[in-house]
Amino acid sequence: MTGQLRTTVREGEGAILVALFGELDLSEIEQLREVLGAAEAKEPDVLVIDLRGLEFMDSSGIRAVVEADLRAKSDGRRLLLVRGPDPVHRVFTIALLDRRLEFIDAPPTEVGDELGD
Repeated sequence: MTGQLRTTVREGEGAILVALFGELDLSEIEQLREVLGAAEAKEPDVLVIDLRGLEFMDSSGIRAVVEADLRAKSDGRRLLLVRGPDPVHRVFTIALLDRRLEFIDAPPTEVGDELGD
């Protein structure tokens, strides 16, 4: 299935995983902001955004991720990004954000365990 953004949210002790699926573009940004806002309101120590299920992301998606990172730093929270497919990760690389943001290949074991993986 392609197109529209879909999300799943899983909570563990001190950690929340937000997985994204489909396409993240300007028409889907409000949905992402609402999901991230709800997750952040629970004040997790770690927020993980899993980009592996994305097929496409435009600059509005990058902006939303950078804003989430700024909020995380301001709130003393750690934001981890699970690296997406090459076309998705490429937009971060081109913008040199792969040097500023914390990317991982898979959710950390402790987060995965907390989230029931």
